Amino acid sequence: MSASSRPDAARRTSTMNKRTSILPKHTALFIDPSALVAQHAGFTGTQPITVGPNAVLHPHAKVSSALAPVVIGENVVLWERAKIGVGMGDSMDESKRNSVASMASRTSVRDSSRGEGTVLGRNVTVEATAVVEAAEVGEGSVIEVGAYVGKGCVIGKFCTIVAHCVLPANTHIPDYMVVHSATEYRQNRTLLLRPEVLEMRTNFHTTQISTFKKLVPNQVAKWAS
Repeated sequence: MSASSRPDAARRTSTMNKRTSILPKHTALFIDPSALVAQHAGFTGTQPITVGPNAVLHPHAKVSSALAPVVIGENVVLWERAKIGVGMGDSMDESKRNSVASMASRTSVRDSSRGEGTVLGRNVTVEATAVVEAAEVGEGSVIEVGAYVGKGCVIGKFCTIVAHCVLPANTHIPDYMVVHSATEYRQNRTLLLRPEVLEMRTNFHTTQISTFKKLVPNQVAKWAS
């Protein structure tokens, strides 16, 4: 390539400036200053998104308010490629969408009494590649790797939705349950009857967040500006 075929320096600088200026900015995003938002985590949509104190979004975690508001509570952790918000299930692969449809057709669920939107309570963990469209996930609950929690679901406190579990829309799960499907779950009596174990689990979660803040670069200023 000849030197004359390359754009001059002024033109290259202009192009770079233009790319920087069109980075998307969410217009209804409220992030607590103590939150950790890693590089490549993202927010989309036009309805409100609230991120509470000490919440952690790992790289490529996505939160969408395109269809309804989202509230991420205090100390919530979203792992890599977790997806939160109504409509995020549309991005699942065809086999998992078929599984959701099949489960819904075979399962009797109650209509949700919650309004539109998604609320993750205090100390909730959503692990890698999990998708949560739920109306509410209660305090201390864990959504494990690759699980799907459908629109309008209400998950109680200190539940575990096991890896790759599929919960169709409007499923209601009581507190302290280990959930394998909308019809298969058992009570976690260890957490229910031994408060010292529950305290240890909560302390471990808090320690994890402190460690993340030391190791993961925080890009929260990109979204706060």
